Amino acid sequence: MIYTATLPAQAAAGQDTVVVAGVYSQAFYSGDTVTDIQLVTPAAYPATAGTATNNVTLTVRQMRSGTMVANLGTRTLDAGTPLSSEMAVPIPVAPQPILQPGDILDVLMHQNGTGLALNAGLMVSIFIS
Repeated sequence: MIYTATLPAQAAAGQDTVVVAGVYSQAFYSGDTVTDIQLVTPAAYPATAGTATNNVTLTVRQMRSGTMVANLGTRTLDAGTPLSSEMAVPIPVAPQPILQPGDILDVLMHQNGTGLALNAGLMVSIFIS
């Protein structure tokens, strides 16, 4: 099962943005834990890189009844994680509890320091098995 969130543009030092990827359901049971998370840039995405202190952090979260249950994975887009057109960047998966039906999977975009402007269209894919 794969959930995908398409992220909007975010200005450097902009407010936190949350994008819902989906609601977990066991309708077609294939598993109940996150096995992989990928950040994917679309075609023609401009080269983008943050710095050690001015960047953006993407956090994939498991939410239940409006409360965060777990941080499923985090990636900071700093100098060590430049982005360019049509590339996949893994987001390390953190230890997590088992997903329950009705859990919301979302992506929190948080600017650090003076931030890093992001164009619209970044996709975060969350793989469950």
